[in-house]
Amino acid sequence: MKSFSLLIAFAAFAAKASAHYVWPNLLVNGANTTAWQYVRQTNNWQDLNPQTDVTTSDIRCYDSAQSGTASTVTVAAGSTVGFTVSGNPSNLYHAGVLNVYMAKAPSGTDVASWDGSGTVWFKVYQISAVTDGGSTITFPTTGLSEINFTIPPSLPSGQYLIRTEHIAIHSASYYGGAQFYIACAQVDVTGGGSGTPGPLVAFPGAYTGNEPGILINIYYPIPTTYVQPGPAVWTGSGSSTGSTTAVSPPVTTTAKSSSTSAPITTVKSTTTTAPPTSTGTGAAQYAQCGGSGFSGPTTCLSPFKCTVVNSFYSQCL
Repeated sequence: MKSFSLLIAFAAFAAKASAHYVWPNLLVNGANTTAWQYVRQTNNWQDLNPQTDVTTSDIRCYDSAQSGTASTVTVAAGSTVGFTVSGNPSNLYHAGVLNVYMAKAPSGTDVASWDGSGTVWFKVYQISAVTDGGSTITFPTTGLSEINFTIPPSLPSGQYLIRTEHIAIHSASYYGGAQFYIACAQVDVTGGGSGTPGPLVAFPGAYTGNEPGILINIYYPIPTTYVQPGPAVWTGSGSSTGSTTAVSPPVTTTAKSSSTSAPITTVKSTTTTAPPTSTGTGAAQYAQCGGSGFSGPTTCLSPFKCTVVNSFYSQCL
């Protein structure tokens, strides 16, 4: 009887952890890093369970139960950074959308000791859902094992937290049903510009949990539109846009932190590579350039090429 009870308990734990994930690795210009090296270890680093309460301070970096031993890596403004997924399985398995925020540590404050409180967060990247008026809703994040985005070249130099969140909405038809998979990395941005990031939000505070993109039934009736949670994306200078839907193409990675790319081993790396210079007309690097129902530009700024990600998304890469 005891062994049977243990078996039942194990099965329940396995079901609970199934299809859950974390973001342990930071990518810098394509190079992978050690798990939790520059990413703050989250409360769910072992059980993989999501955060569901948007009113708690753990909606910020989900790290209240950890010791905060992450290091800070130096990256140049304009660099490509990202996060890799580890879990069961090691990809964004659930239907959902993605947001990436940044927040600058106050002057004179080491970002490693800063909790990210206050109205200081601005969005730099998002991957939304795709709808066609009520027939279908699809989620380009599904199956991604890593995400990448560009730190705006005009971002002022300084120490920042980078916060990624995948909002799984497969069971979001009731309040508290949306699942937030969160991680925060620590970076020191160099060679920045004089842009003014915004709009600014706070965590908690950015979400009430009642937003149409968070409290939603994606199955019936199928939504005719989808409203991305959070503020508009800040792309540089004083501008922002609410229509950014760039998506990184799916790639195959393992659940471990090992990588064939050369790891970054120092806290103060000397990354100075900037994205290639774009010339001509068309969509910018990482912007959408095609897909079912897409009506925007279908060509990319040189030297980028419009690359098919899936039937709903093509991206300038």
